[in-house]
Amino acid sequence: MGKRVALAALGVVLLVAAVYRWDYPFVLVWAHLGGADSQLRLAYAYGTGQGVAQDDEKASYWYRRAAEGGEPRAQLALGGRYDQGLGVPKDVEAATRWFRAAADQGNPEAQLAMAFRHEEGLGVERDRVQAAMWMILADRYVTTRSDAMTLLVQLKQELSETDLAEARRLAADWHLAHPTLVPAAAAAESPAPAPAP
Repeated sequence: MGKRVALAALGVVLLVAAVYRWDYPFVLVWAHLGGADSQLRLAYAYGTGQGVAQDDEKASYWYRRAAEGGEPRAQLALGGRYDQGLGVPKDVEAATRWFRAAADQGNPEAQLAMAFRHEEGLGVERDRVQAAMWMILADRYVTTRSDAMTLLVQLKQELSETDLAEARRLAADWHLAHPTLVPAAAAAESPAPAPAP
């Protein structure tokens, strides 16, 4: 009897999913079962109001579930929500922790966020060598943003050669500690990387 009930419930979920423009019920089921992609998709839907009523608290809830499961895109989004106070209390330190979690997984946007946070002292001590290190790690993403290019130029002009060498060493050490992520040599071969500070 239990199998028939489960199969009937699954049939209802699939039928409802087919009726909707997007598979919200199916995504909801997988999100509750711990599927990080479904949690991320649901968070985005609630955050934008795409296919559901826009709800910042629900969006933050689902971003947190995916972020706690190790999803770097969710960690980045949750950091941004803490920075802005969207569906969660505004908390600079919490934002920095989530940005750092995503940055440590090689997310270049989060690495760039860490560069800015170290440059400005947001949620961390101001440390321009650390800012330069994160800029080096985010090299492929830097060229997509004018504010990042401005910071890159500023760091290159204002830091000493000793500080820049230390930032390069720290970036190399980071790559050694994260061998499964894109190594520095591969990043240098990608088209149009940003010049390292």
